[in-house]
Amino acid sequence: MKLSKAQKAWLLYDPAVSAYAMIVRTVVAPIFLAYFAAGILDEAKSTEYWGYACSIAGLVAGAISVFFGPKIDAGHKKIQAVGVFTAIGVLSTLAYLIIPWVNAPRMVPFFILVISFFGILGFMGANSFYDSLLINVTGQTERDKVSSIGFALGYAGALVSFLLCMPLMSIADGKYFFTGAFLIAALWWALFSFPLFKNVREKQEDKQPPAVKLRDTLKFIWSQKNILIFLIAYFLYIDGVGTIMMQATLIASALKIDTAYIMITILALQVIGLPFTLLFGYLAEKFTARKMIYTAIAIYITIAVIVTVMSFSGDLALRQTLFFIAAGLIGTAQGGIQSLSRSLFSRIIPQHRAAELFAVYNIFGRFTTIVGPLLMIPVAVHLWGKAELGISLMILPFICGAIMLSKVKVPEN
Repeated sequence: MKLSKAQKAWLLYDPAVSAYAMIVRTVVAPIFLAYFAAGILDEAKSTEYWGYACSIAGLVAGAISVFFGPKIDAGHKKIQAVGVFTAIGVLSTLAYLIIPWVNAPRMVPFFILVISFFGILGFMGANSFYDSLLINVTGQTERDKVSSIGFALGYAGALVSFLLCMPLMSIADGKYFFTGAFLIAALWWALFSFPLFKNVREKQEDKQPPAVKLRDTLKFIWSQKNILIFLIAYFLYIDGVGTIMMQATLIASALKIDTAYIMITILALQVIGLPFTLLFGYLAEKFTARKMIYTAIAIYITIAVIVTVMSFSGDLALRQTLFFIAAGLIGTAQGGIQSLSRSLFSRIIPQHRAAELFAVYNIFGRFTTIVGPLLMIPVAVHLWGKAELGISLMILPFICGAIMLSKVKVPEN
């Protein structure tokens, strides 16, 4: 399959934003928070507050995207919307650089959470409109493959950008490690965003649909039962994916896994994720995207079971071994389940309402992570004092999501 110039430019945004997702959101920001919260917040509270910041940022980003989505669709302004949220994300990432010099130790964790809120807001908002551009750069038969290539390149971008941080690992407990990591993530995101803004153009329709209001978007979704059922299914199973992704680093810290090993594990996930994401895209052409999503859900249920066993084990060495096994399994399924969900959704929605519907898609799914951080994790922390048991509770949403997905009618390629 030969990629067009617009497709190549669109694909480069995945590695652009993946540097932030891996370096900042998944690894450095949680460690940064724990580093400056030591003696102010205990580990469980740090985990809980981080989950709240991620969830609230997702809700706000989703609300903004849904509210303005219809106007952006009608005005063909999706690329500009990506630009605004990208600017918010990049500037917020750079704002971390001033934290080590703030002379108010007890306020620093609060400042970090506020900066994290705006960074995640930019990340989630940009991704919402970026996803909706998939329709503009591909035809129906190309979407599974192009979407999978995008996520695979995302792993490659995360891998290379993370390798640039590796020389700083010898001073991982110092402010210079954090400073360098945040600077690399911000510059990487900004640099690889330029091709999208330069080469991707939205398709101008002969007759532009009028802008609709939020209530019209919700009424439309309610009237389209196929879209509604998919969104509910997606919300259920992908929420577990996001929860596991965002809590993994903090759980590893609670297991007393050395920071260097955490970094190496995250690095290994990128190496595993790249070929497996492409494999999921290839197999989707053979067995359909829905069946491959079922496969990924089964893998995540297995991960939740492993975490359950890990939580009740008193052997630290066994707990650490199980953690690394679970981490490896995440690498096999994470890219595939996200890329194929994105392409499947693009096939069941009307093109002229892509921005507003992808905004709702992101509220319902990948970037909100409501059930885990807001419900499962706090329940586990308060009842058992173990954040990792919140992952165990995600088995039920995974199963319910798979059942709902079976009821979605998907057009053939």
